[in-house]
Amino acid sequence: MKKLVTQTLNLWILFVLTAALMAGFAYWSPSIGGTGLDSVGPVSDVQALLASMTSEQKQSHFWMTLLLDMLFPLAYGGLFAGLALKHARRYGVLLAIPAIIVIPVDIVENIIQLLALKGSTGLLTLKSLLTPTKFFLFYTAAVIALGSLIFGMLMKLLKK
Repeated sequence: MKKLVTQTLNLWILFVLTAALMAGFAYWSPSIGGTGLDSVGPVSDVQALLASMTSEQKQSHFWMTLLLDMLFPLAYGGLFAGLALKHARRYGVLLAIPAIIVIPVDIVENIIQLLALKGSTGLLTLKSLLTPTKFFLFYTAAVIALGSLIFGMLMKLLKK
């Protein structure tokens, strides 16, 4: 698995997929009212956002979450983990941990959102814990990935 996710072609594919999904979110966002449930953490804020949404916005948000947001953590998580593993060889496995952990955290958050969009709000308290955890892991993994990429490029330049 490590070899697969660190191949240059696969990293480019994950990068393009991540960028395409981000563009998809931007395109789809107006149909959900502009604010997605995955950007809101506190239960009261999620409940207020759900209450303010029309049934069409909820339906659109459901499909956006199912079609785009379930793939997104696999794309960015794979990209971030792959960059850490490729460029930080000795410590790559340790540095990839936030990217690996964020994938299931984001997917579970998405499942809770899908349920909430269909009227089952019993797990919103869990979502209120998952959302800040997801953002912490995402930004940590992104910084590590960027740092690993810069380190790898510097090492390549120094070898020349």
